[in-house]
Amino acid sequence: MKKGILFLIIYGMILSFAFSYREPLMIWLNESRLSHLPIMFILAILFGVIPIVPFSVFAGLMGAKYGVGIGSAINLIGSVGAAATFFIMARYFFVEKFQNYISKYKGIKKFDRIISQNAFIAVLFSRLIPVVPPPVVNIYSGLSTMLFKTYIIATTMGQIPGMIIYAYLGNQLFAATHSIFIGIFIYLAFLIVVLIVYRWWYKGKSKVILE
Repeated sequence: MKKGILFLIIYGMILSFAFSYREPLMIWLNESRLSHLPIMFILAILFGVIPIVPFSVFAGLMGAKYGVGIGSAINLIGSVGAAATFFIMARYFFVEKFQNYISKYKGIKKFDRIISQNAFIAVLFSRLIPVVPPPVVNIYSGLSTMLFKTYIIATTMGQIPGMIIYAYLGNQLFAATHSIFIGIFIYLAFLIVVLIVYRWWYKGKSKVILE
């Protein structure tokens, strides 16, 4: 409940700021210089690691500023870069601290069971269907014996749809309203299909274990 209220307050403040400074913001969005891309890539990773601004807001702005293609690329590099940073910190630097953090998550046993069956599928589905909080996925993967290569490939593949939809929604923010609803509908339909496939896979694995 408290997290939900905090979430609404943060987004309310961002929307209020955007409305108050809408003219400078529009000028900045229209200046889509490719020379700014290196800075945007660095900021994407920074906001992925330290959410000074919610990453979804930043990702939407990248879509509005650079379009769906380049915006999605910035978002993907930022999200994967942040995930890799947490993985490395959990594996090599803050093991004990992150173990204490993970132990507080109630669904960790189920996630551990999925990882033990197939680490790649576990990370992939957790990215496609954000049921398990991303920090938990990042940290627990780092604490496990999972190969870094497996983690990065699964993370990249799983993050692609979400990063594209963020960029698309941001790009359509000042366009026709129906385009936004179409994008949301397609993404929700995609999530439902992925959820059905995941449940089918998980039930199949559970039967194999029981047998």
